Amino acid sequence: MKEKKDKQSQLKFYAIYSSLAIQMAVIVVAGAFGGRELDKWLQWHFPVFTVVLTILGIVLSILYAIREIFKHQKK
Repeated sequence: MKEKKDKQSQLKFYAIYSSLAIQMAVIVVAGAFGGRELDKWLQWHFPVFTVVLTILGIVLSILYAIREIFKHQKK
């Protein structure tokens, strides 16, 4: 019986953190895509919005991950 709970616990652990990784990737890609589209629309030669929104996406995804990790550790 204990083995079944351990396997369920491991599966839950992997499910939580793999979905967190996917969510982080989506945040970063959304920032990069949005920045690229803004740069195309404004027809700028240097991709300012792509760089800024990609970095912002990375920072936001890290903050999101930290918040989620602390939330799951409290349980």
